[in-house]
Amino acid sequence: MEKITSWMNLPKQYQNGKFVILPLPYEQNVTYGKGASRGPEEISNASYFLEYYDEQFDCKPYEKGITLLQPLPLKNCTPEQMIKEVAGAVAQQQNKFVIGLGGDHAVTLGMIQGMEQLQEKEKNRYSPSDFSVIILDAHADFRDSWNGSMYNHACVARQLAKKHDLLLIGIRAMDADEAKMIRERKHVHVIKSSDLSLQRVKALLPKLKKNIYLSIDVDVFDLSFIRNTGTPEPGGLFWNEAIELLQLIFREKNVIGADIAEFAPQENFRAEAYALAKLAYKVMAMKEKK
Repeated sequence: MEKITSWMNLPKQYQNGKFVILPLPYEQNVTYGKGASRGPEEISNASYFLEYYDEQFDCKPYEKGITLLQPLPLKNCTPEQMIKEVAGAVAQQQNKFVIGLGGDHAVTLGMIQGMEQLQEKEKNRYSPSDFSVIILDAHADFRDSWNGSMYNHACVARQLAKKHDLLLIGIRAMDADEAKMIRERKHVHVIKSSDLSLQRVKALLPKLKKNIYLSIDVDVFDLSFIRNTGTPEPGGLFWNEAIELLQLIFREKNVIGADIAEFAPQENFRAEAYALAKLAYKVMAMKEKK
């Protein structure tokens, strides 16, 4: 298939507007499987086949405009350089709803830093730390450092917890030291996959701020659904469960930005790429119906 240059191959009049897709082909010192740097391209290409109308939410998000930005040149960046580049790109998107496409999960650090900078620019000024972060993930990502870097994908939640309240959902793999550090921090909340229910999520949402940044590591899904990811774990979410969960979050909170990370297309990945393109469009639909 010919590589597309617009999300969903939209007509030109719909290629600019409220929604922004930011491809982040970054991958460095991954833990297990490789290929996350190819994820943004394959998801974007799969968007060509999406229906414009979302039948579940009875809306057409594309009518608000969807900009597909050029992928950032992150291949040879150090983690620190990557964070700076991503943050700078996000900070330019005033009054937009940005969805980052990773790339390994470390790109979330750049997305969040960019969101902090945006909050300082926009008219409804509030503190850069005045939003909480919800992460859907199979892994706690609460290590101090991994493979010689505190900005590794295995350290994302640990870094974000320095400034933000966190809710980690779908966790089913962590180190004992991670569990101890999380227990010591009252502003970090965890719902393990084995204990996950909408009732539990709803009970914890009031502990977070009104404004929410949402990060979706695709390994939160069960490996029978998403196999092409760096570190797949059994016992994860399925499509309808995930959509119900996201509906609850969008209904209860003001989601200000999002990312979808850790898709690592290697083999038999087309259906998964399509599902993740649809997930990005569902996020737009939920924001539009808010």
